Amino acid sequence: MVLSLMIGAPVLAQLSAGASLGYGIPTEAGGSGLWGGGLEAKYYFNYQLAVGARVRAYTETIGQTDGGLDGKLTAITIPMMATVEYHITDTDFHPFVGMEAGIIRSALITDLKFNGQNIYDDSTKDYNIGLAPKLGIGFDITQGLMVTAEALYNIGLGKNQAGNTQLNFERSARFLTVHAGIAFTFGNRFD
Repeated sequence: MVLSLMIGAPVLAQLSAGASLGYGIPTEAGGSGLWGGGLEAKYYFNYQLAVGARVRAYTETIGQTDGGLDGKLTAITIPMMATVEYHITDTDFHPFVGMEAGIIRSALITDLKFNGQNIYDDSTKDYNIGLAPKLGIGFDITQGLMVTAEALYNIGLGKNQAGNTQLNFERSARFLTVHAGIAFTFGNRFD
């Protein structure tokens, strides 16, 4: 309510929960892209401003077989982000812009076999700081049910050899994702 008074908008605070499916567009030649999905919880302070938390997971598996050697790499990326969105209109069709920021957990699982015998099996895990500017649209099917679509430009800030995060965008991991989903708002955001 204090924030609503500060920005001069009527109080329409509502809680929203949603789920989405997504696809990470490949950034390297030969990449197949990352499939995933996520869950979110948001709180609308008014019809324009929403803040919340979101967790997503993306996975990609690359396999290769050659002369009795079978190799498989599985990459898993899990962004755990706080999110803020600004909805441009108060109609049933409402485009929005936003930003997400938080922690990105990544894991790489390697499995190598020769003639069916396991010769190498290892996994590595890491955490990085990440952010993701986004654009999206929402469409209210009913007062409480909304379908959404959004595009996010995910940036994972890299670390130096000492393991410290570097605020260097040139050395960051970046990929574009698109998501489509549904959200249920407990009440009507536009009352």
